[in-house]
Amino acid sequence: MALEEIKLWAMDGSGGATPLSSAGQTESEKLLEDTIVKHPDMLMPGLTLVGRQTPTEGGPLDLLGVDDDGRLVVFELKRGTLSREAVAQVIDYASYLDAIPDQELANYISERSGSHGIERIEDFEEWHDSKSQGLGLSALKPVRMVLVGLGVDERTTRMVRFLAAGGIHVSLLTFHGYSYDGKALLARQVQVQADPDPDVPHPPKQSQNELRKQLDNRIQGRMEQWPEGQELWDSLLEMFHENFNTPFEYIHDTPAGWARYRLNFRLQKQGSRRTRYAAIDVPARDNELKVIFFPNAVNLCLDKFIQLRREMPFRTYPASSASREEGVIEIQFLLKSINEWETYKEKLAAVTRSVYAVYAEEDE
Repeated sequence: MALEEIKLWAMDGSGGATPLSSAGQTESEKLLEDTIVKHPDMLMPGLTLVGRQTPTEGGPLDLLGVDDDGRLVVFELKRGTLSREAVAQVIDYASYLDAIPDQELANYISERSGSHGIERIEDFEEWHDSKSQGLGLSALKPVRMVLVGLGVDERTTRMVRFLAAGGIHVSLLTFHGYSYDGKALLARQVQVQADPDPDVPHPPKQSQNELRKQLDNRIQGRMEQWPEGQELWDSLLEMFHENFNTPFEYIHDTPAGWARYRLNFRLQKQGSRRTRYAAIDVPARDNELKVIFFPNAVNLCLDKFIQLRREMPFRTYPASSASREEGVIEIQFLLKSINEWETYKEKLAAVTRSVYAVYAEEDE
């Protein structure tokens, strides 16, 4: 079966049509390589490239990206025609990255970013948290694979279709170069597009206004059963606004819904992304509010958090963690009544002020 030939015409608005001539192979190769790095959205909408010529056990990986849902994407880029060897290469790279534990993978990407025209990412976990709306590093996997070239042979197309039909998230893109009116043009053709995996979480797109209404409804419903909780919620909200100078309130959207019931407080250093430092969590059933501090806050004032944990009921996430060295993701201080709030409010306010004081000092 012969592969389809793509023909393009330039329309002049009066019924005339001028066929575009194919660009030479060498010209197209250079155009493809230079342009994709500067315009990753040519590969897929919302893509951010985080690595180029990234070293792996199987050799340098051409392009490494993170899609709009926070998932890792491996690109095997051939400046000529894609062959079945390219299929083996992209599987090799993807399987290598997929086998690396999430936290090690984040460090791996950070350390290898910042070269060959790719922006340096100092803290990939923090960067990914913003990119994925808080889904966490687990959203990186399973790794997506995309083959990119200036043509493809029949065997490669058949192999990629077979893998995609079997649930492997692999896609095939081919680009075609043309010349018209002294300009070089590129056309993209999607040869194979894997269907989205229903078992992989992808955040539905809802506005912050919509999510805030859901959170307010959640609060109202809970506080009808626990009126004391409303006063607790209002007091905690006031505490963060008093001690975090202009915090940015944000609600993460996830299919599972767990993050929709947290009001996150983000801070933003000049010239950087907003980073979450704390949150208030609305209880699903128990009459208990959680005052949450994320690692970005804990690591600023670790000694003060250790002291507060000696004085106030708390949990860590994961539950087995006891210190930063053991992998604390977040510390959750627990409040069940106004009496507890009166007992601990000054201590909570003090540690919140300390976090902001160190944060502001580092930003100077």
